[in-house]
Amino acid sequence: MNKSLAAVALAFGATLVLHPVAHAQDYPSKPIRMIVPVPPGGSGDLVSRLTANAAAKELGQAIVVENRPGATGNIGTAVAVKAPADGYTIFLCSIGNCSVNSSLYANPGFDLFKDIAPVVLLGSSINVLTASPKSEINSVEDLVAKAKRGQLTYASSGVGASNHLAGEMFKKMAGVELLHVPYKGSGPAITDLLGGQIDVFFDNEPSIAPFVKTGKVKGLAVTGKGRSANLPELRSMEEIGYKSFIIEPWFAIGAPAGTPPALIQKLNAAFNKGLQDPTVRKTMQDAGINPLGGAPAVLGKHIRSEHDKWADLIRSQKISAE
Repeated sequence: MNKSLAAVALAFGATLVLHPVAHAQDYPSKPIRMIVPVPPGGSGDLVSRLTANAAAKELGQAIVVENRPGATGNIGTAVAVKAPADGYTIFLCSIGNCSVNSSLYANPGFDLFKDIAPVVLLGSSINVLTASPKSEINSVEDLVAKAKRGQLTYASSGVGASNHLAGEMFKKMAGVELLHVPYKGSGPAITDLLGGQIDVFFDNEPSIAPFVKTGKVKGLAVTGKGRSANLPELRSMEEIGYKSFIIEPWFAIGAPAGTPPALIQKLNAAFNKGLQDPTVRKTMQDAGINPLGGAPAVLGKHIRSEHDKWADLIRSQKISAE
């Protein structure tokens, strides 16, 4: 290679190396769209808006939340992963769209491990096993004994939701039969739990805790690694004797696969910084959500382990959304 060609090659190589850095320095130069594949008002929507606002302050550009619910999160997720991988589209990842749905649906509209670039883990919650105030179920032991004598019902906010999977895990580990009654959201399920039309419900802590605290429903146990700071009187399922009965619904940020690593790192840093804001942390904790954070690789490993865990349960219990 002559000297002039070598100089061109060297300059071209330098351009390839430096271009992503320069691009990251200029980013973001306009608002970022954040697709949230769940309806407004729930835990996922709360975490999305709260952390988006905090991260936007760090980035110097607005993060505009766009709710695109449907098909238990598949519709919004499919829209997000098909967007240009330029850092201007991100989306809410959760236990549903980023772990469970790939096993529930033959074609959710995206490939969990090929179409998603992990950005950051935002937080996690737990489920609370509750019983109707009109039932005679006052403990997990009561629930098991009564389920063995006759059919009881358990609610969920939909097929494949964490509260559905919790009920199926309980059936498998306790060796009992419970009739699954799916609802379109936690609200209607709680209404029927209060009215006695449903016997038990493994609902997410943020939505069910107020009813437990006021005594409107009976709290029996929690599904975290330990007790809940908001409901410290309730034992964990592990404490009761159900080893590895850990269900912690989680929330995270994903981006379309192919988004430049430098931009992923910039988003990751902004959300991590936002999660350290005292107001953000307190708001999440008061809602029953534990702030997390961490590197993109942490979220990537979490998605894989959660997928594998729930895929095994879905197969063994023959659960399908179709």
